[in-house]
Amino acid sequence: MKKSVIALALVGIMPMLAANGATYRSSSSAGVKGNTYKAKSSGGYKNTITNNFYYNAGSSRGAYVNRTPYQGYSEDSYARPTRVKVADKKTTTRRSVKTQERKFFLAHPFFQPLKGRFGSVTDVSYSKGATNFTLLNANIRDLDAASPTVGNTAKGLTFSTDLKAKEITTQFAVKEDISYGLTDKLALMLMAQYDKTDMEVKDWSDGSTGTKTSTSGLNIFGIGLQGRFLDTPDYIGMLSGYFQHQKDAANTLMAELKLGTKIERFTLYGLARASYSKLDNKGAYGAYMKEGNGDWFMLSYQLDTDSVFQAEGGIGAFAVFNKYMTGKAELTYGSYDWHEQMNLRGEIGFQPGDSFAINLYASTSLYDSAKGKTKTYINYDVNPDAIPDTSALPADQQIDANSKLLYTYGDYKINKYNEWKIGVQGILYF
Repeated sequence: MKKSVIALALVGIMPMLAANGATYRSSSSAGVKGNTYKAKSSGGYKNTITNNFYYNAGSSRGAYVNRTPYQGYSEDSYARPTRVKVADKKTTTRRSVKTQERKFFLAHPFFQPLKGRFGSVTDVSYSKGATNFTLLNANIRDLDAASPTVGNTAKGLTFSTDLKAKEITTQFAVKEDISYGLTDKLALMLMAQYDKTDMEVKDWSDGSTGTKTSTSGLNIFGIGLQGRFLDTPDYIGMLSGYFQHQKDAANTLMAELKLGTKIERFTLYGLARASYSKLDNKGAYGAYMKEGNGDWFMLSYQLDTDSVFQAEGGIGAFAVFNKYMTGKAELTYGSYDWHEQMNLRGEIGFQPGDSFAINLYASTSLYDSAKGKTKTYINYDVNPDAIPDTSALPADQQIDANSKLLYTYGDYKINKYNEWKIGVQGILYF
């Protein structure tokens, strides 16, 4: 039965195609090759670095110029040659030298490796999703082959009071993205993810004991291509496509388009992402928990389906604060098959050198349409503790009080739904 469902890793924890956590997105990056040349001008030399960034010799000390998929840093060390007259009519000359330092910021959203070079992003994250829900009704089917009422289903049962509880999913994940520059504009991407996911149903309003389960393993693998098809002094564009396999769950195709404009120290951009997942078996997917004794419980999101489609769009801004610090903010709105969500993500980066950076990030849902939706829950119960009295029901709906295997399903209402995620990325370029 487990093979017929897909756990929350696909659409439960941070369902953004970014994700999430469980969804492959290239954040590995490096840059584009730049050529340096000197052109004679009336005031000395004017240094220009094309393709990577543009530097104007008249820029003030410590200027940060954004002319590429990433930011460039340039600094005037001291002024150009000048002649100064002193009181005794003697003329002296002060020698001038101009130096330049280039710096490429690895956390830039359009960064990718040059031909023959590698980018690596190690992402360590912690996610949490919580659903407050109410069970509205129940239908109980007797599956015990030794029971005299096997095959009977008690339909339309209701609870004497509202039966409420909370489902919480937490996930610790380590994701590794490796990218390799096939050309200066096209990169190959590989990824893998290890995750440990804990799921718990607790705080039952009738005092029932909660349930907690845990799973872990190397569960996600992916491969893809990323291409920068546009890169001018003012605009940049990138298109990516990948294939991802989630163990015992689904195969997914994804695409991402980003277009941006460069304004001094900022890159402002828009994005669009879409994915199509083919489930391993036709069935249901949702928050699924299985215990060691064979019992399982599921808050389903969709039933009788073999595919999932998700899409989102958004806007973002990347900024250089100084030679070492960067920041990024991204706002997205998406349709994730069974619900819509608005999500905000913020990042702060520190890059001490050219080949290493560390990036801290956090994201949270600002709005989710899941609140108020009614879905189907399923409970598979081995050796149930108590069976409702069904003697007043028609004979074909009665359940024997000694049955050892029950299958219960019904409607549940989502009262509250939210998600958040924090993480740190270590980025290498070599």
